[in-house]
Amino acid sequence: MRSLILIILIIFSSRFTYAQKEKDSISRKDNPIVFVDANIGYSFGVTNGLSGGLSLNYQIEKNLFKFRFFETSRIENVDVIFGIIPISIDQKLTREYSILYGRRFVKNDLAYHFAGGISYSNYKDIKQDVVITEYNFVGFPLEFGIHWFHSKKERYKVLFGLIPVGKPTSFGRGLGLKLYGNLAKRSYIGVGITFGLGWHKKY
Repeated sequence: MRSLILIILIIFSSRFTYAQKEKDSISRKDNPIVFVDANIGYSFGVTNGLSGGLSLNYQIEKNLFKFRFFETSRIENVDVIFGIIPISIDQKLTREYSILYGRRFVKNDLAYHFAGGISYSNYKDIKQDVVITEYNFVGFPLEFGIHWFHSKKERYKVLFGLIPVGKPTSFGRGLGLKLYGNLAKRSYIGVGITFGLGWHKKY
């Protein structure tokens, strides 16, 4: 009788332990790796000038998928009245829309990635607010980047990162460097600083 009771207790406890582990694995969910980058830099090529843009990033395991928008502008002349009010601008402007795939590797508070893809770009040469030359072209965008972010969950900080609010979260800021380019009929290359916001790794 005692042996039978002991066997029943062992079976019951093992099933309870398994059920608890299964429940814990279901209740514990990893955060996704999704973040937005804003980029400020300088480009050389089809348009030599200041560049800025945004990219939406989604990572599955080490696979990185990106949608990237870039705009590079070089202002050559500005006509003003009263010394401060612009009335016409001469500039060269390039806009790029691209989809990229690459690999991203994360270690503690650091990640680096490389990616390539396909892009659609528009170039304009503007004189006194009138488009003199415009053409579209397809290219092959490339980029390499390195990114720093918090290595563990922290309370989100507002007012320029001075005041922490709420509970520790995996959502946070990031800062990095990026080398980017586009191989096309009108190629360019550039370097910039990136500011990220989102979930940069699994916590």
